[in-house]
Amino acid sequence: RTVSDLMTMDVICCTAAEPMERVYELMDRHQIRYLPVLDHGSLCGLVSLLDVVRHRLEESEAEAEALKDYVSGKA
Repeated sequence: RTVSDLMTMDVICCTAAEPMERVYELMDRHQIRYLPVLDHGSLCGLVSLLDVVRHRLEESEAEAEALKDYVSGKA
């Protein structure tokens, strides 16, 4: 067997300008952990589900910190 016997032909991709919410939606809907990133039709990288989860965690932490500052009167 060769790689071509096993590889996915209909590859789900995103662009570098894609919003992270859309990337997560694609990964969730298609049950994939890695998403090729294209720039003008050429592969420029990969984004992993772990990358997306880390990004969301950082957003949540920043939101929580801003809320704490607001409640404590620092903002």
